[in-house]
Order: sequence, then C-alpha cells, then structure tokens
Amino acid sequence: MNGRRENGGWAAKWCAGYLIGLTFLLPLKFGSLAVLPEATSFYPGDLFSWLIINWPAHSFGIFSGVALFAALVVFAPGMRPLRTSGGATALLWSFGLVLVSLIGWINAATIDYAVGETIHLAGIGAYVLAVRLWLRNRPEERRWFCAALAAGACWLIYSGLSQYFVGFAETREFVEKQIAEGIPISHVMVAKINDDRVFATFVSCNVLAGYLLLLLPVTLYAVWRFAGHFEPVRLSRILLCGLVFSGLAAVLLLTRSRAAFLAALLTAGAFAMTLPKRRIYRCIPVVVLALAIVGGAIYIHRAGRGFGSMAERVDYLRSSVKMIAEKPLAGHGWGGFFYRHMELKTTGTDESAHDPHNLVMAFASQTGVIGGAVALAAVLLPLFWLGRRIFRRGGEETPEEGADGFARAVFWGECAFLLHAHMDVDLQIPASMAAAGAMLVAALPEASAQMAARGRRRWLLVAAGMLLAAVAAMGNILWLRAEMAYDRLITLARPQSAQDRLRPVSDAEVVKALREAVALRPGSPFPWEIAGDYFWSRRDGAMAEKCYREAARCTPDRPSLYRRFFDLEMARGNRAAAAKHLRRMLELFPSNPKYQALAAEFGLETRK
Repeated sequence: MNGRRENGGWAAKWCAGYLIGLTFLLPLKFGSLAVLPEATSFYPGDLFSWLIINWPAHSFGIFSGVALFAALVVFAPGMRPLRTSGGATALLWSFGLVLVSLIGWINAATIDYAVGETIHLAGIGAYVLAVRLWLRNRPEERRWFCAALAAGACWLIYSGLSQYFVGFAETREFVEKQIAEGIPISHVMVAKINDDRVFATFVSCNVLAGYLLLLLPVTLYAVWRFAGHFEPVRLSRILLCGLVFSGLAAVLLLTRSRAAFLAALLTAGAFAMTLPKRRIYRCIPVVVLALAIVGGAIYIHRAGRGFGSMAERVDYLRSSVKMIAEKPLAGHGWGGFFYRHMELKTTGTDESAHDPHNLVMAFASQTGVIGGAVALAAVLLPLFWLGRRIFRRGGEETPEEGADGFARAVFWGECAFLLHAHMDVDLQIPASMAAAGAMLVAALPEASAQMAARGRRRWLLVAAGMLLAAVAAMGNILWLRAEMAYDRLITLARPQSAQDRLRPVSDAEVVKALREAVALRPGSPFPWEIAGDYFWSRRDGAMAEKCYREAARCTPDRPSLYRRFFDLEMARGNRAAAAKHLRRMLELFPSNPKYQALAAEFGLETRK
C-alpha cells in the first residue's frame, strides 16, 4: 500500500483541514452547557448573530459526527488496530463512555437527561476518535492540531480582556434599558453582569478557567516552537512566551475561580517536585505552595466570596457517596443527582444542582460503580501512560524536541484540568471535554511500524465508528429540532422581548406549539410545564392543572410541580389538597427555605 493511498491524498487534506478548523472553534463556539433540557439555547434569526454568539452545545455532536464519518472514509484503508495506549484511550473516550452512559437510562427519572447525556458523550467520542484516526495516519500534522488549540486559547485572551474592559459596561447599559422598558430580567442574569468575573466565550467563569488550565501548557509549547523561527531565537521566545503567558494568566485571574487557582497551585507544586534539582530546592516551591493556599484561604474568608460554594460542593460529594451506596449497580439514572440531591442536601439553600461538579461522581452516582470506574480509567490511564513515557528518560527532553515536549505540555495541562473537573461541571462542556480527550490521544502516538488492520477486523472497526458517528450527528440533530420547537413554545408562553410581549398570543397557538414540542420530545415534562404556566397566567385553572398532571406523569419527583399544584389548590380555597401538595414538596426538597417558610405560614411542621 503506497503512502499516498494510506494518507488519503486531497481527501485527507480536506478532512485534516476540517478537524483543524473544528479544533480552533472549540473555545469560540462550544463553551456552552449541554444536557439542560428545561432550558434552551439562543436561536437568533440573522447570520451576523450566529457569527458572534455561542452555538448550542448539542450542535457540536453534529460537527464531530461529520468529522468521524469523513475520517473513517478517508483513513479506513490505512486503519491501525486499537491495541496500543493511544488506541485504548480513543476507545475509552468514544465507545467506553457512551456505552456506560446507557446504564444511566435504567433509573432515569426524566428521559430527557438520559437521551441528552448519551448523545452529548457520543459527540465528544466522535471527535476524539476522528482526531486519533487523523493523527495516526498523518502524524506530521500534530503541529497543526497543536497550533489550532493554541490559536483558540490566544483568542480567549482577546475575548476575556475586551469583556472585562468594555463588554461588562455595555451589557449593564443594555440590561438597564431592558428593565426600564419593563422587560423581566432574571436575578441570575442581573447578578452575573454585576459581577465582573470574566467568562469570555464560555457559559461561566469557572468553566473558562478549567479550559485555560488545560490549554495553558500546550499554548506555551506551541508559541515556543513558533518563536524559534525568528532571530534572535532566545529573545523571540522570551518575548512571545512572556506575552502569551501574561495574557492567559491575566484572564485566568480575572475569572476569580477558586477551584482553578487551587488546581493550578497543586499542579505547579507537583511539577516543581519533578524538576532535576536537589531535594532541598524542590521543597522550596512546596513550602511556597502551602503558604499560598493558606493565604488564599484567609483572603477568601476575610475579604473574598467566602466558602459558601465550597460547602455546596462538599455537600454534592456527600450526596453522591450516599447515592452510590443506595444503588451501586445501575446508579440513580441520568438526572438522578438533581432529584436525589434535593432530598439529601444539608446546606439550607434553594439551589438545585443538576450535576455533582465532579467528573467521576457524575458517572458513579448516576450509572453505578461500573460507570464511575470507566470514567476514572478514561482520565487516569492515559495520564499514567503519558507519565511513564515522559519521565522514564530522566526528564531530559526539551520543548523543541518535538513529540516529547508536546507530551509534557499535555500531561501537565491534563493534570490541572483533571483536578478542576473534580470540582466543576466540565463534563457537560463540549469544548473542554473534546479538547481534553483529543489532546490525550494526540500525545500518545502509535508505533510507526505497526501494521494496518486487515479484513473483517478493519470493517468491524469502521462499522462501529459509523454507528458512533450516526448517533452523534443524528441524535443531536433530533435534539436541536426538539429544542427549537420547545423554544418556540417558550417564546409564545413566556414572551421576553418587547416585540413578543406586544404581539397577541392565542390559546390555540400555544396548544399547537405544545403539540409540536411534545411530538419531537415525547416523555418530556418541560413543554407541559411551560404550557401549564401559560394557562395559569390566564387564570385557566382547568387547563393549567391538566398540563401540570401530564408533566407530573413524565417526572413524578419534581418538587416545583407540586408548588404549582399547591398554588392551584390555594386559589380554589382547597386547603386540604394544598397541604397534601405542600407535604410532597417538603418530602422532595426538605431543606428549601422557601418551602419551609410556606410550611410555617401553613402551620405544618418541617424537618430540621
């Protein structure tokens, strides 16, 4: 087989270009939160808006599905077996995570969460496997993959700094005009724009910080290599690397993410311990690290935001451990953490987290110990293989020596990201998970002498890959169609813009939009809930109750639904029925202070 056929010729170049472009777009367009079926993404009506906004999180699976399909078609003739560290990593991130996600369907309280999680993971896996096939057949293009990652990270410098110095002021001015026009703005949005924590193109400052931790070493490595083309080389590298590092560090600091700072400090301490210095010199950074952590804790307690969110995260872990003990084999199902944590939480707030903010616990609590083990293996095994590779030679490689320099950068970025992913919702961010998985397979190249897979084995791999590509692309297309129908229903039932509020809406239009949304997402409670709110706002109690009962049939353990039933019965003067719903609310979310206040007014005893 000649090299041209194996590498695919022009088709391979187009496929590589597509993957390079998609890699560059990861932080620009795919930093949104996936698997949030009760909300919708933003769907503007003009092309310019699409150029400047984040794209819906589930759109990533469509692009990655196409990428995997193209990679399989182009590189199938030269496909290698998947029996090496790079191949095993690709298998874990593609088929492994998707297959164990199916366990989470068993006990899923709301089917939306199960469907959304599986197709989200299929999209991540399709991208990781496509990158593996591409770089395995064209390893010389690893530099372009690295450059695309670095270019996207550098764009975050511009985006983050412009948001801090210009964007926040403009957004506050716009929101003030909206409020003056009588348009309701959520308290979450108001709090977000009044807090100058940079989130750039990501859904939140914390997930932006996690992505920066992941990409910072690789970006510096790419800039170091790039600066080597300019004379004097030493000065060019100092200036360019210093400039890029300052920009990335500034944006990271402006996120004010405590989890990211802790992950960065711990990783820096571990890195210092691996330097080829005398033990006494290696201990100095560790002492500095300990002092920094203690000083940071004192600052947070005295002058910072306090430890409230940290206490919530500890409570997430407590709930997760109890959930694993309750259902170790199949877990509580996708979305189960959302419901069960409301019953178990002890912090006394009305926050209802959808995710335990911990990559492994998200799987273990909702798909059982098998899911947790596979998720842990997907992140730890590649790091073990990478560490064994880069440390076995005594740490003599330098960044300009190519693959080993890239592997070192990936190793330390992944270490910091892994720590952060155990403190935040990185699992649900397409950009973060896709970059993390693809960097691991890119840093674990295959042996060049390995023979191509032949015959039936090759076509079994191709068939499995095609199935994954189809699940990623078609599953996410169907999800987006359903989400757009749901968005139309929300626009009618809960108009937000001044133009929508002035437009008269008939009951027939809402019913039609409800039917379209339900047809595309059968079993979902959320369209029924939105329609019920619409009819209740029109004081049509009978229709509102009918919608709420349909929603409760789809998901019987959602406490907010019983709050709606409570309001209905109180409006009818039926206190006995209202008390029944109030008790159910307290069973499902006993620590909610709003529910406790209602119970106190009603004369019911509450659990302390």
